[in-house]
Amino acid sequence: MAIDNFEKFIIDVRNKIDDIINEAKSINTEPQGNKRRRRNNNSHDHQVASLEVCDNIVNFANDRFQFKDHLVAASLFFPNTLENTVVSFLMTSWKLPAWLIPN
Repeated sequence: MAIDNFEKFIIDVRNKIDDIINEAKSINTEPQGNKRRRRNNNSHDHQVASLEVCDNIVNFANDRFQFKDHLVAASLFFPNTLENTVVSFLMTSWKLPAWLIPN
Protein backbone atom coordinates (compact mmCIF):
# COMPACT_ATOMS: atom_id res chain seq x y z
CA MET A 1 0.00 0.00 0.00
CA ALA A 2 2.71 2.49 0.94
CA ILE A 3 4.80 1.59 -2.09
CA ASP A 4 1.74 2.11 -4.30
CA ASN A 5 1.21 5.59 -2.83
CA PHE A 6 4.88 6.40 -3.33
CA GLU A 7 4.74 5.21 -6.94
CA LYS A 8 1.61 7.30 -7.62
CA PHE A 9 3.31 10.36 -6.14
CA ILE A 10 6.43 9.92 -8.30
CA ILE A 11 4.26 9.37 -11.39
CA ASP A 12 2.38 12.60 -10.58
CA VAL A 13 5.71 14.42 -10.35
CA ARG A 14 6.77 12.82 -13.64
CA ASN A 15 3.58 13.99 -15.34
CA LYS A 16 4.16 17.56 -14.11
CA ILE A 17 7.84 17.64 -15.04
CA ASP A 18 7.41 20.38 -17.68
CA ASP A 19 5.80 22.69 -15.12
CA ILE A 20 8.53 21.93 -12.59
CA ILE A 21 11.29 22.69 -15.10
CA ASN A 22 9.63 25.96 -16.13
CA GLU A 23 9.24 26.99 -12.51
CA ALA A 24 12.88 26.16 -11.80
CA LYS A 25 13.97 28.28 -14.76
CA SER A 26 12.06 31.25 -13.41
CA ILE A 27 13.95 31.04 -10.13
CA ASN A 28 17.48 32.20 -10.80
CA THR A 29 19.58 31.48 -7.72
CA GLU A 30 23.00 31.38 -9.37
CA PRO A 31 25.02 34.58 -9.12
CA GLN A 32 25.81 36.20 -12.44
CA GLY A 33 29.55 36.27 -12.67
CA ASN A 34 32.43 35.14 -14.75
CA LYS A 35 31.44 31.49 -14.50
CA ARG A 36 32.23 29.38 -17.47
CA ARG A 37 29.24 27.42 -18.75
CA ARG A 38 29.86 23.73 -18.68
CA ARG A 39 27.38 22.85 -21.39
CA ASN A 40 24.27 24.03 -23.09
CA ASN A 41 21.36 23.85 -20.66
CA ASN A 42 18.25 23.40 -22.70
CA SER A 43 14.80 22.30 -21.62
CA HIS A 44 14.88 19.08 -23.56
CA ASP A 45 17.99 17.84 -21.76
CA HIS A 46 16.45 18.68 -18.39
CA GLN A 47 13.19 17.00 -19.32
CA VAL A 48 14.85 13.78 -20.51
CA ALA A 49 17.06 13.59 -17.43
CA SER A 50 14.14 14.31 -15.09
CA LEU A 51 11.93 11.68 -16.67
CA GLU A 52 14.73 9.15 -16.42
CA VAL A 53 15.26 9.95 -12.74
CA CYS A 54 11.55 9.47 -12.01
CA ASP A 55 11.49 6.17 -13.90
CA ASN A 56 14.58 4.94 -12.05
CA ILE A 57 13.12 5.85 -8.66
CA VAL A 58 9.92 3.93 -9.38
CA ASN A 59 11.80 0.91 -10.76
CA PHE A 60 14.27 0.76 -7.87
CA ALA A 61 11.49 1.09 -5.30
CA ASN A 62 9.48 -1.69 -6.93
CA ASP A 63 12.52 -3.96 -7.20
CA ARG A 64 13.49 -3.34 -3.60
CA PHE A 65 10.09 -3.85 -2.01
CA GLN A 66 8.44 -6.34 -4.36
CA PHE A 67 10.26 -9.47 -3.14
CA LYS A 68 8.80 -10.44 0.23
CA ASP A 69 9.12 -14.22 0.21
CA HIS A 70 12.08 -14.09 2.59
CA LEU A 71 9.73 -12.58 5.19
CA VAL A 72 7.40 -15.56 4.91
CA ALA A 73 10.30 -17.97 5.34
CA ALA A 74 11.58 -16.02 8.34
CA SER A 75 8.16 -16.22 10.01
CA LEU A 76 8.56 -20.01 10.25
CA PHE A 77 11.18 -19.44 12.95
CA PHE A 78 9.21 -17.08 15.18
CA PRO A 79 9.28 -18.49 18.73
CA ASN A 80 5.49 -18.71 18.99
CA THR A 81 5.15 -20.74 15.75
CA LEU A 82 8.39 -22.73 15.69
CA GLU A 83 6.98 -25.76 17.50
CA ASN A 84 4.02 -26.00 15.12
CA THR A 85 6.35 -25.60 12.14
CA VAL A 86 8.66 -28.41 13.32
CA VAL A 87 5.77 -30.77 14.06
CA SER A 88 4.13 -30.02 10.72
CA PHE A 89 7.43 -30.52 8.89
CA LEU A 90 8.13 -33.84 10.58
CA MET A 91 4.61 -35.12 9.90
CA THR A 92 4.47 -34.05 6.24
CA SER A 93 8.05 -34.36 5.02
CA TRP A 94 9.22 -37.35 7.00
CA LYS A 95 5.76 -38.93 7.31
CA LEU A 96 6.20 -39.50 11.04
CA PRO A 97 3.11 -40.19 13.10
CA ALA A 98 2.28 -37.56 15.73
CA TRP A 99 2.93 -39.98 18.62
CA LEU A 100 6.62 -40.29 17.60
CA ILE A 101 7.21 -36.56 17.76
CA PRO A 102 8.33 -35.35 21.22
CA ASN A 103 6.27 -32.66 22.92
